[in-house]
Amino acid sequence: MSVATLASRTAALEQVGSLSLPTKRDEAWRYAPHKALGRLTFGPATAPDVVPADVAGQIPEIDGPRLVIVNGVVDRGRSRLDSLPAGVELAGLVDSSGDLAGALERQHEGAEDAFSVINRAYGTDGALLRIDGRPTEAIHIIDVAVPGDGQNASASRVIIEMAAGSSATVIETRIGSGDTFGGSNVRTEISLSDEANLEHIILQDLPSTHIHLGRVDVVQAAGSTLRARLFNLGSDYGRVAYNVHLAGEGAHANLSGLYFGVGQQTLDQQINVVHSAMNCTSRQTYRGVLDDASTGVWNGGVDVRRGADGTDSEQSNDNLLLSRQAEVNTMPRLEILADEVSCQHGATVGQLDEEALYYMRSRGIPQDEASRLLINGFADQVMDDLESEAVRTWISERLGRNDG
Repeated sequence: MSVATLASRTAALEQVGSLSLPTKRDEAWRYAPHKALGRLTFGPATAPDVVPADVAGQIPEIDGPRLVIVNGVVDRGRSRLDSLPAGVELAGLVDSSGDLAGALERQHEGAEDAFSVINRAYGTDGALLRIDGRPTEAIHIIDVAVPGDGQNASASRVIIEMAAGSSATVIETRIGSGDTFGGSNVRTEISLSDEANLEHIILQDLPSTHIHLGRVDVVQAAGSTLRARLFNLGSDYGRVAYNVHLAGEGAHANLSGLYFGVGQQTLDQQINVVHSAMNCTSRQTYRGVLDDASTGVWNGGVDVRRGADGTDSEQSNDNLLLSRQAEVNTMPRLEILADEVSCQHGATVGQLDEEALYYMRSRGIPQDEASRLLINGFADQVMDDLESEAVRTWISERLGRNDG
């Protein structure tokens, strides 16, 4: 560990004791369960004595390399790190070779909050992925949270660095075990060099007793492409925040996601895309399905800096409410300080189409089946462009679909 990295971690540890957690006055945290956040207890990463047996069944069956992290510590026994493709380095942060200072100390656009400081203090292990090539198999990183008696929350980091001209698919699965209160704090930091291409998928499916706090920071160089796909499905409060910086001319970011809430869940998407270079494009396309008394949050922002002429940006957030008790809070935001730009945004909130339901029932399709088909059609618009058949299958099974 470099002197600069050690100093950063030491400073974060010193801050932890005096941190003020977010409150309802913080716009980005308005709908969070603040009392529950205060019950999370973090500390040095410590693997559990025993990993519960139900964890293995929660991991999607995806061929290729994988790295498993349990309570912030790499689990080498459950990882598959042999025979890595040419040009791929995948290792635990504490095991990696070479100087990590540049990756760990990279500056990002998103402001630090209390939980990013906690992550910097206690997220001492996690995944380092460096790609200089075009591996054909997806690379899978699994984060597992198992609340303990003395410490109920874990912190880990994922560092992804894509060399110039490289291309890859990376899947992050975030799961947990146990019926006691706890949670996880995962921060992913991505750097895309010139002309690099990354499909980055997050599958968030922690137990309903857990809180998940995810953050993804991305810096893109000229001509690079990010395809970010979020499936925010599990936990009592599931939050994933993206901070994407289009720093090089001609960079492109395409972010989309599906959040599907039931019970008392709150699923929170915080998106901020910064255009600071010329002729960059960004797309945000998120869909929410909210049932029972669940809540969806989508706070999507685009910040076009001075000099970012030629920006082309679009945002859309469509929501389907299946219950009178369900609610969604959708907030598209634009800040434009450049000329010759095209920026559009829109949001919709609705219920199942009664005319479509009537039409289907008039042709002998039962009410429940008709409703399911309409919901599936709404969700499929996010899933259709996934390249991984294994991920599509996992999502379909997770949502209780049996239509093949």
